[in-house]
Amino acid sequence: MKMFLISDDADILLGMRLAGVKGQQAASEREFMTAFMDAVYDEDMGILLITQGLWHEFEQFINPYRLNERPLIILFPN
Repeated sequence: MKMFLISDDADILLGMRLAGVKGQQAASEREFMTAFMDAVYDEDMGILLITQGLWHEFEQFINPYRLNERPLIILFPN
């Protein structure tokens, strides 16, 4: 199973990459939606981390996907 981070903070993304977690920085709504949908529909994805800023901005979009069994979607605090 894979773990993936969608971040609006380059420093958090760098830190997680150093820890071995792949991720993507999302500076726009389009970048977030693309990264999110790719992660949600990846069969091997186990955990999806989303930084706090993006979480609050797209919470209404994220919440329905939290009901799915996989991936586990987790808020990553800044």
